[in-house]
Amino acid sequence: MLRARTDEAKDERRHALLGAALDEFFEKGFAAARMVDVARRAGLSKGTLYLYFDSKEAMFRALIETLTKPSIDQLEQMAEAAHSLEETFLGLRQFAPVIIRETDVPRLMKVLIGDSHTFPEIVRAYRMQLIERVLGIMTAVLRRAHKAGEIHVAAPELTARLVVAPIIMSGIWQALFSDEPDAAVDLDALFRLHTDLLLKALKTGDPS
Repeated sequence: MLRARTDEAKDERRHALLGAALDEFFEKGFAAARMVDVARRAGLSKGTLYLYFDSKEAMFRALIETLTKPSIDQLEQMAEAAHSLEETFLGLRQFAPVIIRETDVPRLMKVLIGDSHTFPEIVRAYRMQLIERVLGIMTAVLRRAHKAGEIHVAAPELTARLVVAPIIMSGIWQALFSDEPDAAVDLDALFRLHTDLLLKALKTGDPS
């Protein structure tokens, strides 16, 4: 097989390997997946794979970065550009269903849950690069809204977890049950309801 020479060709091969790795991890679990099978699934040699990634752990870290960073960057930009908490939550309820339905983040979550006890360092990387960053964004949003007098929130760090929890729950649900028609959830309706309830509960003068 010819070696990729251009940056574009190298990026294509790296993308192919990451796609194959996610498929392999999702089907077999991270612990059981083998580098040779990832390479075979991508239509490349094992030697070519090692030119890009020296271990399964390195591939998984690259998957975390590739799959989550663009979405989290978008969320952060949206939160910073919003002029009110209501505007932020409106953006969030449009953003969340897209992440769950149209990206591979739910599949990544399923792999992590399956092997979390075996590779804690990988789970920590996921928590720091995705979960903690999202919680930090939402905590900052809530603090800003509280300071502006839009809402009353005594514990913004904990409240941020209530904001994020349905996204994580829905991602896991999507990864586990997306092939079962009777398990389908109207995500748009779910997140409309979620944001409406949050805004009502957090409005100024109603700390309950």
